[in-house]
Formats: sequence, C-alpha cells, structure tokens
Amino acid sequence: MKFAPFKIENFFRQHEFSAPYGISQSDTEPLTLDELLAYASVERRQQFETLWLGYTETQGHPELREAIADLHRGIGADDVLEVAPEEGIFLPMSSMLEAGDHVVAMQPSFQSLWEIARATGCELSFWQQRRRDEGWHFDVDELEGLIRPDTKMLIINFPHNPTGYLPSRADFERVVELARRQNLILFSDEIYRFTEHDEALRLPSACELYERAIALGGLSKCFGLPGLRVGWLITRDGDLLHELQEMKSYTTICGSAPSEILALVALENWRALTARSSEIVRGNISYCRDFFGRYNGLFWLSYPQCGTITLAELKADMPVAEFAEAAVAEQGVMVLPADVMLFEGNYFRLGLGRTTLPHALEPFEQFINDQFC
Repeated sequence: MKFAPFKIENFFRQHEFSAPYGISQSDTEPLTLDELLAYASVERRQQFETLWLGYTETQGHPELREAIADLHRGIGADDVLEVAPEEGIFLPMSSMLEAGDHVVAMQPSFQSLWEIARATGCELSFWQQRRRDEGWHFDVDELEGLIRPDTKMLIINFPHNPTGYLPSRADFERVVELARRQNLILFSDEIYRFTEHDEALRLPSACELYERAIALGGLSKCFGLPGLRVGWLITRDGDLLHELQEMKSYTTICGSAPSEILALVALENWRALTARSSEIVRGNISYCRDFFGRYNGLFWLSYPQCGTITLAELKADMPVAEFAEAAVAEQGVMVLPADVMLFEGNYFRLGLGRTTLPHALEPFEQFINDQFC
C-alpha cells in the first residue's frame, strides 16, 4: 500500500512544538504525572512504583479491559482489545478491507479513517457534512443513498471531528440500522465520547447496539492523557476480534506496562477527569463567545454541544491557508486551516480544550487587528 502524506500530522510536526501559542489543539489540557497519580489509590500507586517492565498481555491488561468494558452496557472484558489510538484505526482497515471493496466514510474526518481504505484500493463514497444556520449537520437520508448492495464497511465518527456535531439518538440508531440491514462492518470512531457538555446527550456506543460494530475509544481527548497512548477497540463479533488480534501481532504486539497501570488510575476516576475536561471546554466556549463576538463581521462559528473542537469560518477575502501562515509567522500562533483537514472552504479549526486558549487569543487578536482593523 502507498499512503498519501498525512497532512494534519505533517502540519503539527512542523508547528505544534515550535509555535509559542496554539488555538487549534484537539485534546483537553493534559495532566502531569503527579496530577494523575494524585487520583491513585495506595494500592495502585504501589503497583505503579513496583511495576515489572516486561511484556504485557497482547489483548491488554485484564483489569484494564474490565474497566473499559464497565464504561459500556452489555460489554465484557473479552470483547475489548487494547490498542494505541491510531493503531485502532489501522488494524480494522488493513485487516478487513481489500481492493475493490466499497466503503462509505464521513467528510471531513481524520484522514486515516478513509485514507487506509483508499490506499488499499477500495472504492469510497463520502457522507458530506452540511452547514445550516444553527451549525453543522449530517443528513441520514443522504447516507442511506450512499450505501450500495456491495458496501462492506461504514465508517462513522460521533462526536464529530472537527465540528463537534452529535446526531440525535433517533438518527444515530437509524445509522446503526442501515448497517445492520446489510450486515455491514460498522466502524465507529468514538474517541470524543464522554466529552458531552450535558451527560444526557451521550449516545450509546455502536458496539452496544450492533454485533458487527467495532468501536474505537481512548484516553487522548476528554481524559487529558494523550501521552499514555492508550486506546481500545470493542466488538461483540468474535471473528472480527480475532482478525484484529492477528493484525496487532504485526504492529505493537502488546501495550506499555506503565501506561496500562496509569490508564487504570484514570478509568477508576473517569468521572472526575471528564468533569474536569468539560469544565475547561465550557469556560473556553464562554470566553470565545465574547472574543469572537467582537469580530462578527470577520468570523462565523458554531459552538458544539460535545467535543473539544469546532470549525470557524474566516469571512475575509484572505485565503485561510495564507491567514494561518501569517498568524504563526507574525505572532507565533498556530492555526490549523481547513485544507490540512482536506476540507473545502475558508475555515480553520478552533480547539476549546486547553487552559492556555485565552492566553493564546491575545497575540491572535493582535494579529487580527494588524491585518484587518
């Protein structure tokens, strides 16, 4: 397989650790090791400090898989495979798809959610997001028209990256039923699940509703722990799980022993960690309403009900790629333009999860005033 350049990762490799400021990060403020260990019980702390640094179980630490299963209804530890988050996309796409298969994916979305299928030689159809006055939307009627008798896999991502869109429970169940009707593999990227600003909005996991669903989750976004590199795949289909395990033997083989114990600490305190993240996001949304409200003629954006990111439109004649290049060059502010996400339009991604966002918006405002005021 020959993969296209991963544009968003190339962008972050260039700017994420060199630009002094950023307004486009997708995670919530990461915890320090001391902050995470402060949540640990005496027993977990001792387990971490005396940990044997040998190989770990291929499927994942049994207690960790049990803790992941406990986040879901009707799921057992044996349905869970521990993975690195990006590995969780690579395994099913590379093991279950072949050249000529028809795949339906969302657009825009994280590039690997469809690029691996394209590189494999699959035929792709895209379920496109639509902009409405109140924000972004994906029309399930449009999705139904894309599914063909020979479709093999449907790839979805809710809460959505990069808009934070979340369908209604009825619409989500209808999406699952479309997959069930044709016995499709339903790959559901749920990495932003648990970022709902109101817990009542939380959708069930696709793996709870449909046996041939494969759900991807992890600690990178709303848990504030991207550096642990801990994620998971869940499916109740034993044959699919076996394929995933076989492919994992060619990638990471097993997880990191220290990360597994730290992940256990996180999941044993998941409500506190997700509440922390939601508080940060809500505070930043309030701040951004005031900030961007001062520039209504220059920007359009809608604020999500879940997730840590949204899309903002630059309503000036300046192309957003040029705008982003100038922002980092003149004020050291990293701004992720839409073309890096392979999305058309004069948009950039706004990250709402970092405590540093208000501070980063100060030089960003200076840049705006220099350019347009």
